[in-house]
Amino acid sequence: MYLVTFRLDPGEYDEEFQKLNDAIQAAAEDTDGYLGKRTWNAPESEEILVVYYWESLGALESFGVDSDHKRAKQRWTEWYDAYEVTVTEVLETYGSGFGDDADPPK
Repeated sequence: MYLVTFRLDPGEYDEEFQKLNDAIQAAAEDTDGYLGKRTWNAPESEEILVVYYWESLGALESFGVDSDHKRAKQRWTEWYDAYEVTVTEVLETYGSGFGDDADPPK
């Protein structure tokens, strides 16, 4: 499994951003191997973390060629003050107590 952590400092979102963001999420959900996402907001700042779960690197790469996703990456300065993407291969997960809220999200 692979995780893509998208750390962002949001700027101003407009209607075009909302439409593009919705299209990108739909493209992710339509990609074989997409497992879900989780979002966290930092209580001490406006920083947001979005973690996307992917079954394989191939699935992630398949999503990466989506035209809406490419367009959004080119225009990031219009909507974010800063961003950082980290791709991580998960070797093992374990824990207890989260039940239906366990990773990856269903």
